[in-house]
Amino acid sequence: MLLALYGVFSFIGLGYLAKSLRMVSNKQSGILLGFLLNFALPAQIFNGIYHIELDIKLILILLTTLSCSFVGGITMYFFAKKILKREKNTAVSMAFLSALGNTLFLGVPLVYGALGQEYSNKAILYDQICTAIPLAILTPLIMSIGGKGVFTVHSVTMRLSSNPLFLALIVGLVFKFMPFDISDWIFVPIKQLGACATPVALFAIGVQISIGDIKTEWKNTFIVLFWGMIIVPALVFMLIFIGNVEFTDTWRMALLESAMPPLISSAAVIMRAGLNNKIAVSSIAFGIFVSAITIPMWLWLSYL
Repeated sequence: MLLALYGVFSFIGLGYLAKSLRMVSNKQSGILLGFLLNFALPAQIFNGIYHIELDIKLILILLTTLSCSFVGGITMYFFAKKILKREKNTAVSMAFLSALGNTLFLGVPLVYGALGQEYSNKAILYDQICTAIPLAILTPLIMSIGGKGVFTVHSVTMRLSSNPLFLALIVGLVFKFMPFDISDWIFVPIKQLGACATPVALFAIGVQISIGDIKTEWKNTFIVLFWGMIIVPALVFMLIFIGNVEFTDTWRMALLESAMPPLISSAAVIMRAGLNNKIAVSSIAFGIFVSAITIPMWLWLSYL
């Protein structure tokens, strides 16, 4: 885990340094993200999904963790609105950020470092079921709250059908259940392309980090991070013990993924919807650094 954290923050720091020294512009960062979202990540997802061992226990674990994330997001909204007396746009932003974590860019490499390749493949499936699909469903809803669109089944379907990551998931599942196996040599370039995903993603995170808004939104940022990185995984942790379930490595994977800092894509959605963008930027930037403490903590607790 420590080596994984070292690698994660090395690439993030390199991206931030490159931006600070003006070695990388926003235009070049956009090219990196285009390569990442359209080629490297779909290759990583296809390879991971095809080689994963699917069973009903894994699906139930993912759905259980997804339920905890949604409960956390809903309670965050009412806590922010009714108890903290935040305005609607701020409460919605806080709930959205609390519910969805950075389960792919950060989650997959950290799970790989903690549990190995088999569970990083499961983390890829976790990301698609518990983050990517909910994001596609919630984005039109968030946009409609901000008065920037209408929430319909068609809008959700269009988002999913045009998402290369979701399409890679579907194609991977289709080939997985075919009555024949794909030869290993076919996966050689796919694996090489997928291997680029993690360093490019982390470098792109570093380029996009902005810490200026942390000063003005530090209270709301603290609440969002505490809720998403402590309360939500605590719900997962409690369910495991209340249900007297064996704490397997699959549960550890789900626990670590549920504790990830806010999803980077959430900031783009909140910005487009005209909600509280400062909280989004602040939570994402500071959450990455907080994860260096909270993720090892949850891993340690899972072995007690």
